[in-house]
Amino acid sequence: RKATRRKIIRWLLISLCAIIVMIFAALIIWSSPYLGWDYSDPETAVMGTAIHAFEWLFVRLAPIIFIGAVVGIFLTRSKD
Repeated sequence: RKATRRKIIRWLLISLCAIIVMIFAALIIWSSPYLGWDYSDPETAVMGTAIHAFEWLFVRLAPIIFIGAVVGIFLTRSKD
């Protein structure tokens, strides 16, 4: 039971790392399209601000979460 739980946690951490890398790749490919938008329309301004806030928070928090996940993967390795 303990080994199964360890495997599940390990694969969840690996999946988390993969998701973080994919989101970073998507942000790099899209390269902040909201910077060229016309913010005179309130709906566009709200959407641009929301996307910018997500991008800003993600770029600052994702590396910390990624490092924590890598450490977690290392700590949950099989000790055979």
